[in-house]
Amino acid sequence: MDKIEQWIDYALKNGADEAEVFYENTLNNNIEVYNQEVESLTSAKAKGIGIRIFINNGMGFAYTSDLTKDSVRRVIDEAIENAKICPPDEYNGLPDKQVYAEIPEIYNENYINIDSKDKIQLLLEMEKTAKLYNKKITKVISASYADQITNIQLTNSKGFKGQFSSNYCYGGIYVAAERESEMQTGGGMTFGRHINDLNINKAVADACNTAIVLLGGQPVKSQKAEIVFDKKVGILFMYVLSNSLNAEAVQKGRSLFKDKLNLQVANSNVSIIDDGKYINGLATSPFDGEGVPSCKTQLIKDGTLKALMYDTYTAKKAGVKSTGNASRSYRSTPVLTTTNFYLENGTESKESIIKSVSDGFYVMEVSGLVTGGANHITGDFSVGATGRWIKNGEFSTAVREVTIAGNIMTMLKNIISIANDMEIIPIIGSFGSPTFKVSELAISGK
Repeated sequence: MDKIEQWIDYALKNGADEAEVFYENTLNNNIEVYNQEVESLTSAKAKGIGIRIFINNGMGFAYTSDLTKDSVRRVIDEAIENAKICPPDEYNGLPDKQVYAEIPEIYNENYINIDSKDKIQLLLEMEKTAKLYNKKITKVISASYADQITNIQLTNSKGFKGQFSSNYCYGGIYVAAERESEMQTGGGMTFGRHINDLNINKAVADACNTAIVLLGGQPVKSQKAEIVFDKKVGILFMYVLSNSLNAEAVQKGRSLFKDKLNLQVANSNVSIIDDGKYINGLATSPFDGEGVPSCKTQLIKDGTLKALMYDTYTAKKAGVKSTGNASRSYRSTPVLTTTNFYLENGTESKESIIKSVSDGFYVMEVSGLVTGGANHITGDFSVGATGRWIKNGEFSTAVREVTIAGNIMTMLKNIISIANDMEIIPIIGSFGSPTFKVSELAISGK
C-alpha cells in the first residue's frame, strides 16, 4: 500500500488532477479429465496495475505487469499524456471516498494449501460416479474443475485505500444418455469456496437425470400453454434482463425499462435484486472496481421498477449515487455490469408448481437465448426449447424440437408462480433464479 501511495503522489506531482491505482494478483487453475486420465491441467497468473488519470475532466489509462519503479513511472506518464488528449467529459472523475465493510466469507485462507492431486481425485470420482449412475449413461463427455484466487488493492487520490482477497472453485460434468439410436446430453455443476464445499453427487445427479429424462423426446403440436421454467433457464432470462437494468443502457435509449422508473413492469410477485454482498455468489466483494462499497440493490420490488444499476459515470450523469456496479481487471477501465443478479425466491415449492399445471411445458434447456435469440430493445424472443410435458400435474413425455416465443416484458407480467429454490449457478456469470411459471407462451412444434 505504501508503494501505491507513492505512485499516486508521483502522478499528482506530474500534472494529474486525480489519480487511481488498481492492483490485481490472480491465479487460475483449470483441470479436465477424460476416461479416468488427466486430459489437461493449466495454471495462469495475472499480476499488474492499471492507472487511471483525470486532467480537466479528460481520462487517461495505461497498465503494466512490470512493477519495477521505472516501468510504473513510465505507465503513469503514459496515462497522464492520454488524459491530456482525451476529450473532456463533465461526468468523468473518481467517486467520493466512502467506507466499506469487509466480507471475510469470500476468502478461504486454507484453499491455497489444497494440492492439485486432491482436485484431480475429485474429478476422477465425479466421472466414475456418473458412469455408474445409470446404465443409460453411456458417456461422460467432460469432467472439469476450475478455481480462482484473487487479491485486489485499490488506492486513489481522494483518500480511498482498500484491499480484499477472494476465491472460488467449481466442478462441472457433462454426460450423454443413449437409448437405441438416440442420444441426449445433460450437465451439472457445483461450486464453493473450498473443495469440501463441492457436492459432486448433486452435480452428477443433475447431469444424468437431465440426459435420461430427455430421451424419447418428440415435438408437441403448436399451441399456447402454461410454461414452467427450470432455474437454469430462468438464469438465462435473468442475464437478458440485466442488460436492460443498467443505467448506461437506459441513458442510451437501449433498454426495455427506459422511462419506466417507479412503474409496474412485472407481476406483483416478482422482485429482482443485484447484490454485491451476497455471500453465496461468485461476484461478491466489499467494494467495486472504483472503490464504491458493494450493496444490495432492489431493482424490481413487488413488480415495480425501483432502481437501476449504476457506476460512478452513469450515476453522476443521472444525479444519483453509484450502486457499486463497476467491474474491471488491471488491464481495463471500469465497466458497468452486474454483481450477483437474481430473481428473488417465491413461497411455493417446485413440486407444487408442477402439480398446479394441467397441460403445460416444463422447459429444461433453451438454445440461442443469450446469443441473439432475444432482442434487448423490443424484448421479443424466440428460442429452441427442450424439456418435459406436464399433464394433470405430472410429468408425461419428453419434448424437443420446439420453439417458444414471446416478449420478455409481457412474460414478466405473466409470472404467476415462483418457487423457493433460488440458486446461483455459474452458467454465465453470477446469476440466480428459482423455478417459475408463466401463464402463457406460444409453442411452435408440429
